[in-house]
Amino acid sequence: MLQNLVLLFNVIGVLLVDTFLLADLSVTQNVPASMAPGSEVRVTVTIAKGDLSGFAKLQLDLPEGLSATAIDTKGASFTFAEGKAKFIWMSLPASPSFKVSYTLTADAAASGVKQINGRLSYIENNERKTHEMSISVVDLGAPGAVPVSVTTIVEDPSAQDLVSAAGGAPVGKIAVAVIDNASGVAPMQGLGGVGGRRTITPVSEKEMIVEVVVNKGDIRGFGKLQETIPQGFTAMEKNSAEAIFTMQDRIVKFVWLNLPASNEVTVVYKLRANDRPDGEYTIDGEFGYLLNDETQKAVIGSSKFFIGAKALELMAHDPSTMNELNGVDPDLALRQKQEAERKAKEAAEAKARQEAAEAKAREAAALAAQVKEKPATASGNPTGRIPAPEKGVTYKVQITAAHREVGKAYFKARHRYEGDFQIERHQGWIKYVTGSFGEYKEARDRRISYVQAGYQFPGPFVTAYNNGERITVQEALVISKQQWVQ
Repeated sequence: MLQNLVLLFNVIGVLLVDTFLLADLSVTQNVPASMAPGSEVRVTVTIAKGDLSGFAKLQLDLPEGLSATAIDTKGASFTFAEGKAKFIWMSLPASPSFKVSYTLTADAAASGVKQINGRLSYIENNERKTHEMSISVVDLGAPGAVPVSVTTIVEDPSAQDLVSAAGGAPVGKIAVAVIDNASGVAPMQGLGGVGGRRTITPVSEKEMIVEVVVNKGDIRGFGKLQETIPQGFTAMEKNSAEAIFTMQDRIVKFVWLNLPASNEVTVVYKLRANDRPDGEYTIDGEFGYLLNDETQKAVIGSSKFFIGAKALELMAHDPSTMNELNGVDPDLALRQKQEAERKAKEAAEAKARQEAAEAKAREAAALAAQVKEKPATASGNPTGRIPAPEKGVTYKVQITAAHREVGKAYFKARHRYEGDFQIERHQGWIKYVTGSFGEYKEARDRRISYVQAGYQFPGPFVTAYNNGERITVQEALVISKQQWVQ
């Protein structure tokens, strides 16, 4: 009898503890009750997590007709595909409560009442748990409503969110854009002193040149500049600084698998209005990068611009955010700048080829002097490629990437590294990796040892694989049920 009572008290205690823990966790978002087709609104998600830490994923399931783009992720990686918006943290922010935000956009043809479901998945005591969010309902009106895509920025003492001017406007009327003191998202430096600035130069009443300069310092490896342009505009690449340029919907991306060595990186694109009404519009952007294997972000901030008959005059009188023309043809100046950059790049490539030739000559001389010595190879094979796919989840350390394959002698001269390496061909790049570890911590320790050894690597970082296929470190940690280690 006594034993049964003790067991009963233990069960009650566990239930009470779980109840208290769940009471500390809440996830809420401020989705508006109604939106007009073609409008957009900034949604803020408040996560009260208490002492919860480690890996977590916030997923929002959006119905057809609604889409999301990230604004403030608090260090999470963000994706939106097939109606699912995902914020993924390798390690949750330290504060007991924090906010993330995104732009919720309604398609011009959307209508009816829509439901948004969401959940926060996290790891606690090595177990995966899920917290379901309350369902959010938004009314997009009856079919056939006139789309409204003009937005306004209002000053909200609590959040200063971006809201749709059409939210309170009668159906069928165009809302007027109003800009008050809260002029958008403010620029914000990321960790490591990384920041950026944007300059907009008018070319005609409907076109402008946008230049973004990223002050990245010594950061190398992966980088992504993402710009959110107004609806109905088109972006065309002018200067990508060796990045991969893409544009889809309203998102303009410049992606580097290995950032240039210079402390500043400049990209340029032309923005063209496609039959948009005269008025004032906004561009927002951010630069994502890796620092110590963690995803970081620097906010470029918001920039205003005008289109229409008075656009050039208005922009010329706003020197704080726009460049005046001063009689200079922006396209001509851009071409001159690109030509100078092209010549500098060709000179650097010629120097690299000369250094490679000299390195090969030294290698040949060394081999001739030591006939009995076995030829130096990468990981026991001449090409350095991985001989066969590995089984299960493994981790490696990527030490550099390039567009062409080089020998071990050049590698030693360029990076002061004599160890083994493997070669992977991935997304159009030749990537040089070392090691093969079953535990993330082992790969992390190897990366740290490379940094401390002083090798001339442009920011080595940990990579992950599942049965030989490259995946993200976050996915590998979840699959292998391992904890991330700083």
